[in-house]
Amino acid sequence: MENKRCVIIGSSPETDVSEIKDLLKEDDYIICADGGHIFAGMIGVKPDLIVGDFDSSDIPAENECEIIRLPVSKDDTDTLYAVREGLKRGCREFLLCGVTGGRADHTYANFCILEYIRQQKADGIIADNGTLVRVIGCGEHFLSGRKGMGFGIFPFGCGGIRLSLEGFDYPLKDSSLGISYPMGVSNRISEDNAKITITAGTAIIFLYRY
Repeated sequence: MENKRCVIIGSSPETDVSEIKDLLKEDDYIICADGGHIFAGMIGVKPDLIVGDFDSSDIPAENECEIIRLPVSKDDTDTLYAVREGLKRGCREFLLCGVTGGRADHTYANFCILEYIRQQKADGIIADNGTLVRVIGCGEHFLSGRKGMGFGIFPFGCGGIRLSLEGFDYPLKDSSLGISYPMGVSNRISEDNAKITITAGTAIIFLYRY
């Protein structure tokens, strides 16, 4: 399963189910977190695994696929448990859908899961309702083929970041962004191969359609 992408489908009430279908590939390994299996059923997708405490949905029939039932009182969220299972099964690329919107603490917790995935030296991205979210660390990061998309960048899990932005409407050169000053909002990618260079700190980035 090492070459497979793991797609985790959550159960946010604001999920655009048709968007999930457009994002899926034929060989994805699909894990549904709790009520995410309802969304999978709506688009005719059979998950490989369902995990959850089923506090937001009924338990699906046991013979549909592998099911791991979790206790309601636990430290890991259903989504984090799903990511851990994907890592255990050899996946190194993760796409999380249906995990933003609804309760703000749930959304923020799922942003934190992107950092957990990064710390495991795997790749993770959230794709929900036309917005892509990633957490990135020090190094050069290229945004190929994203010209015209809206862009936001903020420190994540740290007091600030040192960065340069090339190929944006509002470029930066060896600049600092602090956690208390959201200057990274409402930028736009102006070149086909825009580049983010981070020399200190960890950042969360948002790509969205205008």
